[in-house]
This record gives sequence, C-alpha cells and structure tokens, in this order.
Amino acid sequence: MAQKFDWHEIEQLAMSLDVAEIEVDKSAPSYAEVLARSETAQKVLESGDHKDSEGEPPDWLESYFKLRQIGFSWRVATYIAWAASPKVLRWPENQVELAEKVLGLSSPRQITEWRKKDPRIDDAITMLQAAPLHEHRADIYKALVEVATDPDYKNHPDRKMALEMLGDYVPRSRMDLGKALDEDGAKSLSDADLRKHAGDIYKAQEIEEESAEESDKE
Repeated sequence: MAQKFDWHEIEQLAMSLDVAEIEVDKSAPSYAEVLARSETAQKVLESGDHKDSEGEPPDWLESYFKLRQIGFSWRVATYIAWAASPKVLRWPENQVELAEKVLGLSSPRQITEWRKKDPRIDDAITMLQAAPLHEHRADIYKALVEVATDPDYKNHPDRKMALEMLGDYVPRSRMDLGKALDEDGAKSLSDADLRKHAGDIYKAQEIEEESAEESDKE
C-alpha cells in the first residue's frame, strides 16, 4: 500500500504564517469593496465554477481544499496549490492570470509581497511538490532493491546509491574533500584553489567509478 503524504509539517507552516491577504489597492473606492472582491472570488473558486481548457475544475483544487482545512487563508492556499501543480497541467497558465481571474487581485504584486515577507510559502510549495514521491516511497525503494541486487554490471550505479544510502559506502571524493577542508591549510585557500581542488577530486572519482564498472563487467 502506498504511504500517504504527511501534511503535519505543512500544517506547522500554516500556523505560523503571517501575511496580509487583502490587497492594498489605492484605486478601490473603499476597503469594503476590496473585501467584497475577495469574498466573491473565493466563492467562485470553491463552487467549482472555474474550468480548465478541458472543461474540468483545476487539478490543484483538491490540494487547495486540503490546505484550507489545515489552516491556510484562501488566497495563500490557492497560490500554494497552483504553484505546486505540474506546469504542463497548470491552469491558469501564469501568475498574472491566477491573480486576476482566480484571486480577484488587480495584479500579481500582492503574491510577490507575500513571498518576500514569508519564505515559508515557498517551503510549503516545495513540500507539496514532493508529495507524490512520499506516496510512492515504498515502490521506489522496492524498484531500487530489485535493480541494485541484479548482478548485471549496468546496475552498478544503483548498487552504489543503495550502499551510500545505507552508509556502507562513502565515495573517496567525499572523504578526500572532507579531509582537505578539515586541514588548517584549507582555510587559507582562495575560492579558485578550492574549485580546482574539488575538480581534481571529481576527476579522481570518475576514474574510480569507471574502474569499478570495468571490474563488474569482467
């Protein structure tokens, strides 16, 4: 059975988020009109009246309702759900249309202000984008085990990755770099020297991997 995505961490972000959702619109006659515009836009969204190019509700609407349930305000929840959805399926296509057609804002400026004020909005987007991986984690591990345990030399990268994840294998480049950075002399190296040193180690790693693959072929 696929593991369900744990919304708890995103919920913690919702509890501490501090952004002003109501747009500061000097062209609006009154605050009451700005508030009414927000309420109307919210009702349209939640009623399912918005349709994508296929005539269906936006694919991110389910995530929106979940975000609302755990405490996000409606406009921020809409933006997070929309931004976390795959671009190829995304409706509206861009942030300007989202602001004007869905959020009832005069421009996407308010969204930019939210993100500047609280980077945790972007953190929530990142977590939500990773949700499918969490739900298929068991399947991914199962596939990794099946490939990594196949002795075919072509599966060397999978074996290496599995052993790194288990902590049974540490690439020599990582050990060499860590050793170099621990030495007192590394602190005096310039950025250019550090990049060169890292490049030399990377080349050594490539040679090491190629040799290992050749050994597997034999």
